[in-house]
This record gives sequence, C-alpha cells and structure tokens, in this order.
Amino acid sequence: MLKVYKQWIEYTFKMNKNLQVTKSNLLVDASYALSAQAQKLVLACLSKIDSRKKATKEMTLTASEFSNLMGIDLSNAHRELYKAADSLFKSTIKIKTELEEIEIYWIQKKAKKLRGQGKITLVWSDDVIKYISSLKNHFTTYKLRQIANLQSSHSIRIYELLMRYNNTTKERLICVDDFRSALGVEEKYLEFKALNRNVIKPAINELNKKSDIYVTYETIKKGRSVAAIFFEFGKNKQK
Repeated sequence: MLKVYKQWIEYTFKMNKNLQVTKSNLLVDASYALSAQAQKLVLACLSKIDSRKKATKEMTLTASEFSNLMGIDLSNAHRELYKAADSLFKSTIKIKTELEEIEIYWIQKKAKKLRGQGKITLVWSDDVIKYISSLKNHFTTYKLRQIANLQSSHSIRIYELLMRYNNTTKERLICVDDFRSALGVEEKYLEFKALNRNVIKPAINELNKKSDIYVTYETIKKGRSVAAIFFEFGKNKQK
C-alpha cells in the first residue's frame, strides 16, 4: 500500500510540474485587484483548461487539488479555498484596448461550496471565457508551479507582466500609471517612493528568491518625476 501511495505522489508531482497557465495578453495587462489566494484559485482553474479549445463555463476545484498545486497545508486548504472563492465573487477586470475600455466579471455567480466534499464549483462569466480559451495568438503561457510559492499578490502580477515578454526581449518598459493599474493600486501609494518601497521592492525580492526568474529594474524619469519602470529578467541560476 505504501508503494502505491508513493507512486501516486510521484505521479501527482510530475503532473503538477508541467501544468501551464495561459491567458490572453489583454487579460495579462488588464487592471484588477485580487488577493494572492484568489489569484491562485483563478490560476489553478486555468491550469485545468486547454486554452486552444473552448472552455466549459463550469469549473470544479477540490481543496486537495488546491493544496497540491499551491503547496498549501491540507489542514488550511479548505478554508483558503472557500475564502478565495468568496473574494472572487463580484471582483471585476478592466480591459483596455486602443478603441475601448470595458469592465467584466471573473465569475457569473457566487461559487458553490460543497462543504462535505471539500470543493468549490465556479462558473466563468460569459465575457471572460474569450480571454482564457480558444486562444490562437496574442497569449502568454507559463508554468503554474512558478507562482505557487509566491505569497504576494503583487509578485504574481509582476511575474505575469514579465512573462508576456519571456519568449522575446526578456525586458519590459511600462509607464507607472499602467503599472499601478495592472496591479490594482491606482488609489494607493500615490508617491513613487511609497510604491517602490511597499510594492516593487518586496515583490522583486520575492521573485528573485522563489521564482525561476531573476529580475532587475530601473526607473525612467520625466523631469523630476518617475514616468516609467524598465524591467529586465533572465533565468534564476539559484533555482
């Protein structure tokens, strides 16, 4: 029995190691504010979707899966899963294009909690489906395990913003206003000094310690104000 259990653990690890998250680039660059656990819930669900095909609107995730995928202690996984599902309800995404700005919901209704079974069922909104499935081009893909150990919601979002350029330049120049918007902190840290101290530096430190990339950045000034941030990243040799 122990041998079978070890084989199952090894198989699960190998499967989890190769799971990928894929999003439309418009969704990667969109503006939204989610807790780290709510983001991990979304990303765990996305890792179960074949982004090349039309996704089913209904998605189920168990506490055990959440624990395995994100390295959460199983004793806390139920609580974290339900808490993340609650915070996802009524959370919106602002998507900007050259022609318009729209605001959509992640999920269509409050996630169903199957308490006795330790799982939740969520229903994607009609609007978000096109940004997570049937993707042919203009999308970003990365390994789910690379964000599993990140504790900061800002670290996860910065990782995604950089991954958009992982297969090309491995650098990204982003204006401060767009950066604030992407991380959902438009109303916080209005001085760049505070943004840098409370958001950027801690997130970059966490990425450099816990992810597969090593990131450096510098600021671009316009007059006396910081107008943009220039990120460069490469393979994290420590990992």
